[in-house]
Amino acid sequence: MNARATVRNPEMAALLEQYSARFNARRAEAYAAANAAPEQWTPKAVGETMIEALRWAQWAAGRVGSGGIKTVALPFVVTLDEHLANGWGLPETAGDDEPDPRRLRVMPSPVQVARHEAALDWPRQYLRDHEGSARILTLWLRCKITRKPFDAAVKARGTISRTTAYALRDRALSVISQGLDRDGVPHHRP
Repeated sequence: MNARATVRNPEMAALLEQYSARFNARRAEAYAAANAAPEQWTPKAVGETMIEALRWAQWAAGRVGSGGIKTVALPFVVTLDEHLANGWGLPETAGDDEPDPRRLRVMPSPVQVARHEAALDWPRQYLRDHEGSARILTLWLRCKITRKPFDAAVKARGTISRTTAYALRDRALSVISQGLDRDGVPHHRP
């Protein structure tokens, strides 16, 4: 658009001015976001990321170990010809009108899978010298995934007090978050 067209048409000049102001504001926001300081890891963010990674692992792999003895009755399947030959009429299947009760899950992208796998490896990387904290963190994560109370699990162990267990868990999450910040691992919000 040339300068003469905007001089002759003040409405077009106003629209052009609004558009350029919006464009410049968006460009400034994008520049600020690209050049912002990386977000630091917090112990809470580390715990949430690890829980999310464990839920993914549980969903992707399922339970491991022996499943016990299972018996399944073979289904009685009758063909359409047998139905009609015996005078049973057209076959009906029970439950066709009801929707499938299972939830649909969106498959994670390869980038998300790589993040989950990296999160599952954090205790090995960052808690080498903190064996007690690593064990308590593992217990806490197991309780979160199985939805069992952490207090009851600590009490069942009988080796440490509740406050010590929470302190060791917090220490483990803090050590991991400091290691992630030190190594420059980017923080991705779920």
